[in-house]
Amino acid sequence: MSNRLLQYTIFSILALALGVAVVWLPKQLKPQTSGNPLFLTDSNCSIKHSDCSARMDTRSIRVDVSPREIRSTIPLTFNVTLKGINANAVNLSLEGQDMYMGLNQISLTPVANQPGVWRGITELAICTTGEMPWRARIIAQQDQQQLEAHFDFTAK
Repeated sequence: MSNRLLQYTIFSILALALGVAVVWLPKQLKPQTSGNPLFLTDSNCSIKHSDCSARMDTRSIRVDVSPREIRSTIPLTFNVTLKGINANAVNLSLEGQDMYMGLNQISLTPVANQPGVWRGITELAICTTGEMPWRARIIAQQDQQQLEAHFDFTAK
């Protein structure tokens, strides 16, 4: 095999491997749908403008974030209020909707003297594309059941 043909073959294999990694790897790293009962969120609500609720029968999950101007690398305080849910634990996951942005998951802590209120502080990863769609995924653990709500928003 000539030197030129060997170089071309190696380059082609590397280009193919890179292409597969760029397409396949983000899909593998993105969190899969959980199969948890999903609370219905008001599609007209944005946590950038007001607190938002998701409901299932008589139970609800409400989320409020401050500051309202959600930006990358700025500490964000998330307050989650549960109604009709006696949770053992509440977790928050922030996920890029169009692009994998790494794992950003925190466990919220119960707020003293405020039953059903959980709080945590985190921040968004830097995105170089300007404004980007995100999803705040709240998972409340109640005994052996996980209850889930999604809140979509955009941030710079």
